[in-house]
Amino acid sequence: MPDVLDFRAEAEASSTSWERADPDRALIERRAWNEWAVLLPDGEGAHVCRLERDHRAYVGECDCWGFRDRDDPESPCAHLCALRRAEFGDHKDVYGNRVRVLDADEERAQTSVERVRADGGRRRWSR
Repeated sequence: MPDVLDFRAEAEASSTSWERADPDRALIERRAWNEWAVLLPDGEGAHVCRLERDHRAYVGECDCWGFRDRDDPESPCAHLCALRRAEFGDHKDVYGNRVRVLDADEERAQTSVERVRADGGRRRWSR
């Protein structure tokens, strides 16, 4: 289960992660509805992040050491902060699409609607 993340505390504290997470200088590639690859300019490579909303709370995780070795379980790493700042600032990913963090329920509902549309439905004939 991904961790609940407190981006507000990071922003208010102007933490190193928050300051490092400049979305204007980051490369963000969406890979799935809740997964991105994020490359920061001072980083050694792209990291895979998962970020979504669950009942308005941001939940997520990242494969970087900064996320795994953090002291506070609600503290996001710079890669996750870059995603949140990109969403808030209406930034675009590498494909030119707006970075938008989806609600898990919204995605499940959308997937269900698409599945219903795709199966053609069943017809019942009355006599």
